[in-house]
Amino acid sequence: MYEELHSKEAEPRRQGGRARSIFSVSASGRSSPVQQEDTHDVVLPMRTGLRVHEVPYGLQLAGITTGYRLGGTYMDCLKTLFTWHNQTLNSWTMIFGWLVSCCMLSWSWQQLRPSGMDLVAFLALWLCPTLHLPFTVGYHQFLCISPEVLRRWRALDVAFIFIASIPLTFALSYFVLPLPYSAALTAVTLGLSLHAWHNAAALPAAADIDKKANTRYVGYVVLVYTFPILLQAALDLAAVLGLGGGGGDGAGAAAADNDILVSSGSGAAHLSYAHVPLYDRLYSVKCAAAIVFCFVYAGATYVSCFPDIYAPGYFDHVGAAQQLMHLGVAGAHAVEWLFAIHMVQRRRLHAASLG
Repeated sequence: MYEELHSKEAEPRRQGGRARSIFSVSASGRSSPVQQEDTHDVVLPMRTGLRVHEVPYGLQLAGITTGYRLGGTYMDCLKTLFTWHNQTLNSWTMIFGWLVSCCMLSWSWQQLRPSGMDLVAFLALWLCPTLHLPFTVGYHQFLCISPEVLRRWRALDVAFIFIASIPLTFALSYFVLPLPYSAALTAVTLGLSLHAWHNAAALPAAADIDKKANTRYVGYVVLVYTFPILLQAALDLAAVLGLGGGGGDGAGAAAADNDILVSSGSGAAHLSYAHVPLYDRLYSVKCAAAIVFCFVYAGATYVSCFPDIYAPGYFDHVGAAQQLMHLGVAGAHAVEWLFAIHMVQRRRLHAASLG
């Protein structure tokens, strides 16, 4: 989910150079917010299998030397989803993340049979990659048509990173915070999304991308929607260390351990109460650690362009930084599902122990 938002003057090459802005320049030298029409000619039919020097500067990628496409129609670009070029796995790694979410939703429905607000939360969790998928795949598939088309789809991709975070924030916070607090945290993500939409609409057709600024900005919304997981992990860790009460059960409070009836043999004489953990009390801590790792890994590979610029030409099709970043984000989303499932199960175990 680390895509282009802030730009020094944005373009997909990731480094060096300048490009024209989408804002017209007046005689006084000041830019006015009048968007220019698409002026680049579209190459027809689409050219494929190009090297980096055969495509316009605005379509070049740092460290990627082969596998370029140029021109074509939208349908031509969609068809190349099933051919081999330097954007193929960029699209399919995002599709893979969405398929993982679909599988987790299916498993949750079959095994947990959620209802009411639990079901709404699970659907919201699945809605996150579902909302973003068409725009990120569209960006990677259509960017070869022209710099203007690239800008348009990059803006949509960026905006929907934030928009998709709205249901994700609600889904994760619902399992940890009381509903009013969950709604308030979701409103924070909504505000960031509106700001992102405003900024994405002003992205130039071609320019240099400030990857550190981009990652930092997207990191704000990541911190918002991962806050409930980090909070739950902190509460559970404190409980294990004896520093406080048990963590929440998804609505605000539940004990981590309970005295439950266990059997030490056959017959009623062998029944006794014992202090037995109902679940892994550090599970949320493990989830938080895994999510932090996934996002740090994704951000580091994206910002450093690792390994693309360190071995130009070797990772043009497989193993490029963008693909590794997508896999890191997909891994984080899978762990988010595991966390949500765990919170539902522990709430039910706690309720059963009291009944």
